[in-house]
Amino acid sequence: MLLVQREAEILAFINKQGVATVRELAELCRVTEVTIRRDLKRLEILNLIERTHGGAISLEKPLEQRRLVEMEEETRSPDALVLTPLQTRSAHTLREKALRNRIPLIAEGVPQEGAIYLGCDNYAGAYEMGIWAGEYFRQHCSGTAQVLDISLNSLPNTRERSAGFIDGMHHVLGDEAHCISIDGQGLFNNVYQIATDALRLHPEVNVIFGINDDSVLGGIQAYLDLGRDPQSLVAVGFGGEGKTVFDALMRGGPLKACVAMFPEVVGRLAVDAAAYLWNGGTIETDILTPTVILTPDNISTYYTPSRHGWDFVPDSLNHRLRYPWLASVRRAHQKHLSFLIIYRTHEWYQNVTKAMQQRSAELGVAFSVVDMNEDIRAEIRELRRLIGKLAASYVNDGEKIILDSGSTTTFMAHFLKGYHNLSVITNSYDVFQQLRTEPGIHLTLTGGDFDPESQSFVGRSAQLLLQEIRADKAFIVAGGLSASFGLSSVNQQEAEVRRVMIRAAREVIVLADHTVLDVDSNVRVTGLDDVDTVITDAGVLSSQSFEFTQRGLKVLVAGRVVPSS
Repeated sequence: MLLVQREAEILAFINKQGVATVRELAELCRVTEVTIRRDLKRLEILNLIERTHGGAISLEKPLEQRRLVEMEEETRSPDALVLTPLQTRSAHTLREKALRNRIPLIAEGVPQEGAIYLGCDNYAGAYEMGIWAGEYFRQHCSGTAQVLDISLNSLPNTRERSAGFIDGMHHVLGDEAHCISIDGQGLFNNVYQIATDALRLHPEVNVIFGINDDSVLGGIQAYLDLGRDPQSLVAVGFGGEGKTVFDALMRGGPLKACVAMFPEVVGRLAVDAAAYLWNGGTIETDILTPTVILTPDNISTYYTPSRHGWDFVPDSLNHRLRYPWLASVRRAHQKHLSFLIIYRTHEWYQNVTKAMQQRSAELGVAFSVVDMNEDIRAEIRELRRLIGKLAASYVNDGEKIILDSGSTTTFMAHFLKGYHNLSVITNSYDVFQQLRTEPGIHLTLTGGDFDPESQSFVGRSAQLLLQEIRADKAFIVAGGLSASFGLSSVNQQEAEVRRVMIRAAREVIVLADHTVLDVDSNVRVTGLDDVDTVITDAGVLSSQSFEFTQRGLKVLVAGRVVPSS
């Protein structure tokens, strides 16, 4: 099917049904979901449909009906969230969403504020591995242990693994262990390149430790590809994620042992914890999962080889899984658990996911795996809606206000419906469309050069009208907002219109979701001295809020979770 034919069929289906999912459209057109997502992006740019999380809505449906579809989507939000260890703005945003919705939040791998930690004691497991490796080196090797620690500096759990291993080695070998650490970034290809450079600089390395399977295997491959003697290397790792590392362990090469974290156990416990919490239970402490040093001699106690790889021996860790609340876990019908992952190809996440799917089916729980990068876009859209709603509450009947262009002010316009004797001046076509039929609002569109990408009017003509007015408040959308650079925009034309808006208003309110805080966009609009109030969301860091307050700005937070007493 040609692209133009496919897009016509997609558009006809969406307009007929009013709403469609990516999966439905992929089946309709007999293409992949990735292809459908690209098609929907093009159709949205052409202003023919509106994308939603997981699908699209027809623009031919009345706004009220479209909002009903959005509300239905919100009701399908998960009842519990398992969040993976990613210390980014995205992770911070998703954690705030779970807290705002007051649903159980389980942090797999790395402790996170407001969540129950599910994972091992990384330092203790690595320390035990360091003891084991030190004793192995003393028994089988001579001279000094020259250790290459392949770490991942961005995460606290992997830093703990490196620290534990090095301390364990020093405990056994003392000054006979010399350690150098590198940041391998956690993925095989990156590890291979970085380890190759490190091994060229340090040909004396005879011990490699990797903080996950990719790290130790990438380090071993770099060592071998440099022509080094495999008999002279002792390699150990932390992870035990699945087939790849177990096969390497059994080949009898440089890999001598690994700390196994048992994704089968972690995945099952994640579902059990959610089910227990749904049924009214409380879990006051971390859920510490077991680790075991696996070697060719003991692996059969925990895993057996099979046609598909390695099967976990179900009862092998029963003596280590003594959590009092486990006995109270019951089925949880009509509940939905989401697992937010970052690396779909990692064996760890594949095996944790498989275990969660199996346990969810046993307990009658609906289970979904969501790519964090896709889900965050929907969440940021929701945060901007909350900011727009709070901004609208900051407007009084009888005022004259300026609304900048952007999705946040478009949401804000929706909440201005029903106001009386309100004058709105805007350069946003979307805001104009929202408010053009409101009897209580006197609406002025600036005119000017139309920018289809931002759906706004810019240029000299847009500025001329704004120069002739005086408004009570201007609501400006931030492309970036920082103490050093001030308010910034993506392009020059956008920045010029915003400067005129700011000069025309007695009070300037900047609308900035947390993803643009401490960010400098391409073009500076003005400094913070010209800003009176910042309306942001619950993803704002306390340090950011404090800095803006110290600069004399009022900070309002939309969607802030108020702790229950």
